[in-house]
Amino acid sequence: MVKITKSFRVEPKLWTDVKVYVAKHDIDLSSFLEDAIKEKLKK
Repeated sequence: MVKITKSFRVEPKLWTDVKVYVAKHDIDLSSFLEDAIKEKLKK
């Protein structure tokens, strides 16, 4: 699968919380975001 780079805007506090979460769980940010998007789009 080819992956593409996108930019987006997010609240600074939320972004900080996400970065702390991924660091604590030893996962990369891209994987976290991709999983979160897939979870949200499940039908």
